[in-house]
Amino acid sequence: MKQLRWFAFLNSIAGQLLVLLLLATALFLTGIYISVRAARDAPLAPPVMLFTERQIGIAETLAQLPEAQASTFLEKLQALHPGVDYQLLDGKDPRLEGLTWVSRNLALKDQTHEESVNQSRSGDVARPREPQRDPFFDSLANPQKISIPLARTLSAEGSNMVHVTIYSRMLDQKVISASIHIQIRTPPNRQVESILVFTIVCMSLLLLWAIIFLIRPLRRLAQATNNIAKENATPQKVDVAGPTELRVAALALNKMQDRIHQLIDDRTRMLAAVGHDLRTPVTRLRLRADTVEPEEVKTAFLRDLNMMDGLLKRLMTYFSKGEIDDDPVRLELSSLVDSLVCEWDDAGESVALVGYANMTILARPNDLMRMVDNLIDNAIKYAGSCEVSLSREESEKGDVACLRVIDHGPGIAQEDKLHLLEPFERGDKARTMNDKSGFGLGLAIARKVAQMHQATLELTDTVGGGLTVIVRFPIAS
Repeated sequence: MKQLRWFAFLNSIAGQLLVLLLLATALFLTGIYISVRAARDAPLAPPVMLFTERQIGIAETLAQLPEAQASTFLEKLQALHPGVDYQLLDGKDPRLEGLTWVSRNLALKDQTHEESVNQSRSGDVARPREPQRDPFFDSLANPQKISIPLARTLSAEGSNMVHVTIYSRMLDQKVISASIHIQIRTPPNRQVESILVFTIVCMSLLLLWAIIFLIRPLRRLAQATNNIAKENATPQKVDVAGPTELRVAALALNKMQDRIHQLIDDRTRMLAAVGHDLRTPVTRLRLRADTVEPEEVKTAFLRDLNMMDGLLKRLMTYFSKGEIDDDPVRLELSSLVDSLVCEWDDAGESVALVGYANMTILARPNDLMRMVDNLIDNAIKYAGSCEVSLSREESEKGDVACLRVIDHGPGIAQEDKLHLLEPFERGDKARTMNDKSGFGLGLAIARKVAQMHQATLELTDTVGGGLTVIVRFPIAS
């Protein structure tokens, strides 16, 4: 049971973030530790090793010279290398106390060395301590031909200076010291750089893992959520992947999308069926109205039937999908608007075209005619007359065709303008339900058609009172 709980925790967002944090911290601390150790264990600078090599060779040479020539040889060396301080010390010199004597090749004891040891045993001079091995001297290039005990002192002077002294014990137990000040230029530690590069690569892989398994599922979930709010959007299934919380959220979102679209489809089919079924008895009533007398009753009867027929037509128009499956065509917007204005004027309504400009847009003709017809009809209902203008305007996205339907009626309160663009919404008391009213679908149909044409619809106040509906269409290139 505890194992299942731990597995569920590690499969959650919190668990994976905790693992990511622990791995990143461990990598960082490991890289720092190894880098410090590598820097601390860095080998000596090459100049120190070269100086030591040279002094060992000089000591081997002096060990093979007669004692009388050794002093002369040292004087010549001092003259040739004034930067090096050569001294010949007695075996009991206080400066030799505390030194650790070592040798590289103890196995190579030639006869000269053995004779010197025998001589030292017969004399008064004490036998030197058996030298030890030292990896530093063993790593030098040229092996010793004579096993000469060596000692070294190294002291830093400042940030980039070091004082080096090499001691070489001759066969007669005298010691030759060579001292020099060397400027150190520390070479770049490639091992430290490699460790840092490895740490950066591992951190990058951890970041990539977080992007793939945490951020990408969250982004897909956000895109699918945003798609729900779009008009006529088809359900966008979310991949069920990632941590436990994201998988649960993805499953719930997929079920919610299916349910929402099922409800919308059921509502659309129901209302469309009701509208279609009601038009049949309305048509029969219209035919029977011809036999009604007197004429005043007949006229009122037909007026009510016309209003009912108009309401059903708008209801079916709103819930229809329009010509979404048809490709838009190039359309002369000015010709379409002019023909609709003439039709309303011929019907005896007060509709005037006050502005005119030739512009071509990409549109679906039937849907566009329904939109303009609804805007004009809405203005006539509440104001009795309207004016229509068409002009070219500039915007941030380029030139647009601007259609205005202007009325001087009661207008709409500022707080109601946004609500009136929703279906089944009507304005304030000035626009209550009467023989000129309807279901509140006129502006909703207009906005729906405008969105299908990538156009914007805006409600503004008319100067002097009234409502102006502005629709801006992108002009076809």
